[in-house]
Amino acid sequence: MGTKTCTGHYSDEDYLRFSHRLREQLPLLRSQLRSGRLDHGPVTLGAELELYITDTAFAPLHANRALLDAASDPLLQLELNRFNLEYNLAPQAITGAPFSHYAQAVQQQLARLNQLASQLATPGRVLAIGILPTLTEDDFHDCMTDEPRYQALSSGLRRIRGEPFHIHIEGAQDTLTLHNEDVTLEGANTSWQCHLRVPAHEFAGWYNAIQLVTPLAVGLSGNSPLLFGKHLWEETRIALFRQSIDSRSQQAQRWRAPARVAFGEGWVRDSAWELFASAVALYPPILPDCSDDDPAALTELRQHMGTVWLWNRPVFDPADGSHLRIEMRALPAGPTGADMAASTAFLIGAANTLRQRIDHLTTALPFRYGEYNFVEAARAGLDARLVWPCATQVELFDRALPDIVRELLPGAREGLTALGVEATEADRQCALIQARLAGSRWLRRGLQHYGNTLRGTQALLRDYHRHQASGRPVHEWALPA
Repeated sequence: MGTKTCTGHYSDEDYLRFSHRLREQLPLLRSQLRSGRLDHGPVTLGAELELYITDTAFAPLHANRALLDAASDPLLQLELNRFNLEYNLAPQAITGAPFSHYAQAVQQQLARLNQLASQLATPGRVLAIGILPTLTEDDFHDCMTDEPRYQALSSGLRRIRGEPFHIHIEGAQDTLTLHNEDVTLEGANTSWQCHLRVPAHEFAGWYNAIQLVTPLAVGLSGNSPLLFGKHLWEETRIALFRQSIDSRSQQAQRWRAPARVAFGEGWVRDSAWELFASAVALYPPILPDCSDDDPAALTELRQHMGTVWLWNRPVFDPADGSHLRIEMRALPAGPTGADMAASTAFLIGAANTLRQRIDHLTTALPFRYGEYNFVEAARAGLDARLVWPCATQVELFDRALPDIVRELLPGAREGLTALGVEATEADRQCALIQARLAGSRWLRRGLQHYGNTLRGTQALLRDYHRHQASGRPVHEWALPA
């Protein structure tokens, strides 16, 4: 998101100049959205996979630069912490069998990166997992990647907050409370982020439908149940990411601004412009680097949006004649390419069908219950009960998440084929969802078998790493006896 150029040193004048640029560019964005320029071009899919690098005992390994150099791949890039990398999969048309293609590409890259990691000075491994279960609090001392952007991001958020970052997560079994001086705990979270290019005039329907379905996809995909030896949420990433970079002070106030990591502030009424304008109005700049680019490229606005972490984020891209994308950020990394691809297929297919009647659905479900669903799905996973709208509704009620998914699966298939996905591909992805066992359940059961000790967690990750390399979806993985 936005430019990677960053000076890291800013004056009051820099913040004022940058804020002025943001206000100048909002009308330019509105003009482009209304011009029809962003209504053309194919519906395409893109993806980014964040990864852990560990040593052979599955402790975090500070080797992202070494592995980046060894790979010599422009699609690979550094991440916030020195034990993380991100792989960017090339965009492709959504027609045909795109999800199977991405599943295969993920497995190929995991195999290649693991081979390269094994040849480092300190031999390593690469894993796709939401949160690494072997992490300790000591792993977050002096672990930030030495890049001006990350240093500036950390100091900027800390400057606004004025105090250490506070983490408090209550799980069904354990509670985690701690403080951190910088944003490095954000790097404990690794995600599978997908981009969907959509026409500007269809953005609101697509975005609201994706928001509606995202809690279901999160509940199906949980892969982060453990942090610092504690059993927390099925998808602990959701809570940890929000709190680890929350720039709002904990000091008592009569009201608090929205968090920079957010599900949103309401259903979109008309266009993507609302989300960009809201970000400018609600969140002060963190990285106020001004460019000499053509104002129509909206460089500063794109830079600012890169520091507002909506779980479903709008993206304006001046490439390819300019276009809009929806970046879906809520799904965790892992367990395998097949699992990640199937979750994405369900999310997009179900959203494509539901957007045909999204006005009725968003009228029947006030936004705060959509946000409630998101948090509840992250907390309880497949055991969650969500508030879900229906055609005959006379009052709100909740339902078991798996029941809602089963009801939506035929529509998800239809939504995929309507986009040009091959029928056999749609059937394959829906079958994987129907058989789904969340990675979080597999990890919890494994830890029950091996024991919640360092040795037990290492044994669990040996099994996880071996199964991940096989490429088989997690519901086919053998559970420890």
